[in-house]
Amino acid sequence: MTLQKEYDFVFLTNTPSFYKLNLCKEITGAGKSLLLVLYGYGSDAVNKELQGSNKSFDFIFLHNGDINRRNKVKVFARLVSLMSKIKANRVLFSGWVSPEYNLYSMISPKKRNAIISESAIWDIDMRGIKGWIKRRIIRRMSAALPSGIPHKEFFVQLGYPSKCNITGSVGILNKSENKGTKRINHPLRYLFVGRLIELKNLRLLVDVFNRNGKPLTIVGAGELEKELKAVAKPNISFSGFVDNEKIGQIYQSHDVFILPSYSETWGLVVEEAIYWGLPVIVSNRVGCGQDMVTQLGTGVIFNSESADDLNDKISMIETNYQSYFDAVAKVDFNKRAENQVNAYIDLLQ
Repeated sequence: MTLQKEYDFVFLTNTPSFYKLNLCKEITGAGKSLLLVLYGYGSDAVNKELQGSNKSFDFIFLHNGDINRRNKVKVFARLVSLMSKIKANRVLFSGWVSPEYNLYSMISPKKRNAIISESAIWDIDMRGIKGWIKRRIIRRMSAALPSGIPHKEFFVQLGYPSKCNITGSVGILNKSENKGTKRINHPLRYLFVGRLIELKNLRLLVDVFNRNGKPLTIVGAGELEKELKAVAKPNISFSGFVDNEKIGQIYQSHDVFILPSYSETWGLVVEEAIYWGLPVIVSNRVGCGQDMVTQLGTGVIFNSESADDLNDKISMIETNYQSYFDAVAKVDFNKRAENQVNAYIDLLQ
């Protein structure tokens, strides 16, 4: 791929997740030039294969293959070499995900640096050497792009003095031209989508549904799958891994989405569920809770440590289901995508 000599944005991130690629397409669709810089592929299901030709935006890999096997010294050297050959009006740093990018932020001119922060205030540890490093990185940024309200709160508490634009998400969803009309099941059918790992708090979820007997579908794979299947009662079914581009039908065949995580920086699956017409129940540790649930009235938030609170919130959803369902239908995802893109474009003003 032949690169341009100048870009409006150079976006430094780790892997090509579909929602980041969609965001890049929308930014270039708004008339801005963008170079996406990556250092490999991860094991996450959100990764999408990037082909050699791309008509929307330019991209380059500093390392080909598994991100965990990259040579960080070589990646940093390649990044410095790359940036010496092009001009960038804005360099977007995707959090503090890599030492290579962190180090480069120290030599890149501060006036063009902007940090994308996908972590809520409760997920950011500012203690010790890691906290010191994060403060140093933030001092090198002339703008910040926090995902939502609890993400911006981190910068507020830090006394960050520069421009701070809430983006409203971590990227842009895959949308469908064949979405159709959502029908409500009786009784309501509940759904979880995600990796079956400790952080998702799935033991609590299974325990609650074992007791209440309501229909729950668990979509995903992971280290806890065998354990959860062994204790789950017949009202709980497991669908295994489903590709993101095929998940729409599963969402639409259910009525309420639950994300019970102990920790979730944002929770793009919550956006997906709302897009497909489902009211949501999320824990108080899900980053998008204030922005996507409380402010929009699309569902309820429960205490991640309390099975009783989750049961109470399930009852609340069932009692007031129509009002949550109507609020979900009013969410304008095209407008949300437009606002997200504008948060980036505003950095060029």
